[in-house]
Order: sequence, then C-alpha cells, then structure tokens
Amino acid sequence: MRHYLVAAALVGALLVPGAPGHAQGIRIGPGGVDVDDGRGYRDERRYRRMCRDLRDRCENKDIYGEEGRGNCSRYRRMCR
Repeated sequence: MRHYLVAAALVGALLVPGAPGHAQGIRIGPGGVDVDDGRGYRDERRYRRMCRDLRDRCENKDIYGEEGRGNCSRYRRMCR
C-alpha cells in the first residue's frame, strides 16, 4: 500500500506544474536564445493605451483645447 501512495504522490507532483514555469517562455531562433519574462506584454498594453489616448486627443482637440500641440502628427508617426 505504501508503494501506491508514493507512486501517486510522484505522479501528482509531475502533473502539477510549478508557477514560475508558466511565467516564463524560452524562444530559440536565429538571434540566439531569448527568455521572455512577461514584461513585453505590459509594454504592449502601455503602447496600445498611449496610441488610444493620442487618437482621442487628435480627434477631440477642439473639445480639449489642444490645437497646435502636434498630437495628430505624433499619432500618425508612432501608431500607424
């Protein structure tokens, strides 16, 4: 009976992945080995939020009183 419990514990330990294993990714390519620690996703969200804000300022510059601030040209240059 003891062997069954030990075997069940080992199988359970193998089936339950560790939390740090999900938080990282490894990419192997022509540029070498790259370890992704999840920060790129946050940068992408920040970039999308910045573009959304710039587009809003560009489309509503008369409402916000921001005429002549270069928001539309900055939006076109950075977000398209």
